Amino acid sequence: MRITVDIDAAELSRLQKLTGKKKKSTAVHAAVEEYLRRRKVEEIVRAVREGRVDYGATNEELEASWDDTR
Repeated sequence: MRITVDIDAAELSRLQKLTGKKKKSTAVHAAVEEYLRRRKVEEIVRAVREGRVDYGATNEELEASWDDTR
């Protein structure tokens, strides 16, 4: 699907460098995919922490592996 968005030129340039993509649309696509993947991981970890999902690790082990610097 095509859309038009306004993105700061410096931010877009930084995004291209971070993703290693030369094309702007490819860099934006990669960033959207990564954002969605991280959100899904956060949801899964939250469900495990809240006990809604049976998982073999303890809460302490999960919390130790969780990166709060995101």
